[in-house]
Amino acid sequence: MEEKRDRDRTGKLRKGLSALKGAQRTEAAAGRYMHLGATLAASTLLFLYGGYRLDGWIGTLPLFTLIGTFVGGFGGFVYLYRELTAGERRRKREGNGGRR
Repeated sequence: MEEKRDRDRTGKLRKGLSALKGAQRTEAAAGRYMHLGATLAASTLLFLYGGYRLDGWIGTLPLFTLIGTFVGGFGGFVYLYRELTAGERRRKREGNGGRR
């Protein structure tokens, strides 16, 4: 009777630990995507600010602000795309046993 109770406790403990590992993987993935989103926003805002300051210095207000916004957004998107496709390439390579 006592052995059965111990086995039940051990089984529940294992289920709880596997659920915890799943939650950790989910949190890690969420953190990765939050990082990518923040990088996209930061690059866009940084180049927008740089363009705005350059416009104030030269006196061509909307020109470099718009150029900076598009350059920052494009650069952030390229980084986002490369990071997301790198993960896919890595998964494919691991699935093929490291062969290309």
